[in-house]
Amino acid sequence: LSTGLDALDEIYTVQTGELCVVTGLPSSGKSELLDSVILHLAKNHGFKTCIASFEKNPSQHIGALCEKIVGKPLYEGSRARMTRSELRDAAKFCNDHFVWIQSRSGDLMNISELIMSARDAIHRMGCRGLLIDPYNYIAPEERDTGEHLQISNLLTKVQAFAKSYDLHIWFVAHPSKMSAREDGTYAVPKGMNISGSMAWYAKSDIGLTVSRSANNGLVEVHNWKTRNKHVGKMGVAYLEFDVPTGRYFSASDSPEGGAVMHSTTPDKSGSVSSGGFHDWMSAWEEDK
Repeated sequence: LSTGLDALDEIYTVQTGELCVVTGLPSSGKSELLDSVILHLAKNHGFKTCIASFEKNPSQHIGALCEKIVGKPLYEGSRARMTRSELRDAAKFCNDHFVWIQSRSGDLMNISELIMSARDAIHRMGCRGLLIDPYNYIAPEERDTGEHLQISNLLTKVQAFAKSYDLHIWFVAHPSKMSAREDGTYAVPKGMNISGSMAWYAKSDIGLTVSRSANNGLVEVHNWKTRNKHVGKMGVAYLEFDVPTGRYFSASDSPEGGAVMHSTTPDKSGSVSSGGFHDWMSAWEEDK
């Protein structure tokens, strides 16, 4: 299935029964990108997703999703905010397509507890996707083993769950601490750089890194692993990000060497002009 972003589709599409590991430096836009993908899947394919998003409470997360659905900010700012009617309709869409997993005790969940809750959501709502964001909020089950083996065993369970229930699972994992280069920038972390274990690379079906480019203002999505060639390919997609609405869209101009599709109009600086962005937003609303 399409991700809803032409540039991203060049390197990654959504196949059920697979595990997609997503990494990137803090504040690089990993969660925002995955929210965009699950919204597109819901809107165009009726795809329902179970969400274990530990860094946002459900009300915050729903607010962020509503901004993407409506194309207007929830709060006061530089653009006109959404109306109560728009918010109500968008929140209903979220209620119909997403379910959140939370620990009622306030303790961290282990992977078996999380899978059990996701299984309930599958039976109750027919969810086809599971988003786990991020790994470091999951309690270890095997305290007498090393971190590498813990992660390897955890990913084995997640892989088996994806295949047995025909789910697409997105699993966000932070990279190990990286040192800045002399110019203050950082290398783009890949699967081998994820903290704790090389199993993140070995056991993923798809591996993605979300990175903010220091040179061109675009967001880069790097595919560093694709197990099945019909699903995607290694390469880089270049995206624009609209901060007030949290929306991504394909860049029409980018550095040489990546997958780029034309959907907006850049100005000479490489940024998308207001006309190009609003044309895109109007087309999205008309399609919705």
